[in-house]
Amino acid sequence: MPKLDIFGGDRGKKHIVMLTLTQDCNLRCRYCYEPHKSRDYYMSYDTAQQAIIEYMRTENEFDTVEFDFFGGEPLMAFSLIRDLVNWFHTKGWPKKHIFFISTNGTILSEEIKTWLVKNKGCVIVGLSLDGNKIAHDLNRSNSYDQVRANIPFFMEHWPNQPAKMTISAETIPYVADSIIELEGMNIPFSANIVFEDIWGSPAHKAELLEIYSQQLERLVDYYVAHPDLFPARIVDIRPEFILDEVASRRVGEDCVRWCGSGHEMITVEVDGSRSPCHRYSPWITGKAPPDISQVNRQKVWKPEKCTQCRALNLCPICAGYNWQENGDSSIRTTYHCDSFKLEFQASAKLQALRILQKKPEDLARLSPEEAYKTKVRLDALIEIAENGI
Repeated sequence: MPKLDIFGGDRGKKHIVMLTLTQDCNLRCRYCYEPHKSRDYYMSYDTAQQAIIEYMRTENEFDTVEFDFFGGEPLMAFSLIRDLVNWFHTKGWPKKHIFFISTNGTILSEEIKTWLVKNKGCVIVGLSLDGNKIAHDLNRSNSYDQVRANIPFFMEHWPNQPAKMTISAETIPYVADSIIELEGMNIPFSANIVFEDIWGSPAHKAELLEIYSQQLERLVDYYVAHPDLFPARIVDIRPEFILDEVASRRVGEDCVRWCGSGHEMITVEVDGSRSPCHRYSPWITGKAPPDISQVNRQKVWKPEKCTQCRALNLCPICAGYNWQENGDSSIRTTYHCDSFKLEFQASAKLQALRILQKKPEDLARLSPEEAYKTKVRLDALIEIAENGI
């Protein structure tokens, strides 16, 4: 039976505590899974303060606490953020700390900007930017122009913090143009298709997947033409798990854990109650969260077809969404299965082409053993690129 393993090995000693400061938001993003039922529901200062004290002073295996200010749009609770961080710095703490704010980038007043810059030594701000103007406006309430005006601010003060680019059904036709534009602007970013069922009827899904395949092909061509760039993740999935015998055996033996929900991560809800992460929130799911000690601890993934897939341990999942949909964090949702296989196939093609791009003199410098391994790897990548997984 497969055993659970944390993806990437040791996740370190950082505890992520998400503070849901507000359920309010000034946008209505197309793919948002939050119902926004309570437009005026904000966490109290006392509730937030007590949570910070608790997690900074609790003796456990974590020597650093990252407090994620979350929403809704957390900057709608800017006065609360400001007061909490200012108070925090008047105290002595036994642990290191980071504050992280995820924002839609539309309500950055001069007051907010000034305070963020003053505190950027411990405050990191992450921006949601869903691609070019067409894609972003389709997804995020026609807010591109507002966000675009603030991009220089983010680039100046947090140049290495990736923007989050979320792909919806409506923006699939603009994926390549969006990523190429972000690369041209030198904006670091991460891109992914949502886990939810965005695909519609079988015929519509087939149409979207064909469009997505074409978009990925364009990105492969783009990154081949720009070998100096680090490719977007959707065409840079590393297939090491299935390219050698040891890795192939590991796929059949281990189940990876893709997030820290209920372990390295905890969410404090607006009312002070706890959830393993925000995707388990009663506000989102409409039901009480499970026992934190019991979530995200599966020993085997379901459905059964997933355990037979060679790319199982490379295929991302959301434990909270698994639980929301299936009542069990170990029963995977598979709405993204076909799009992920296309990404995997495109990634193999890009890696094969980049090997073939190497200069003959560089290949000539390889030892016989290295040359053999490169040939084996190239053959395996070509097989995946041509036939999929």
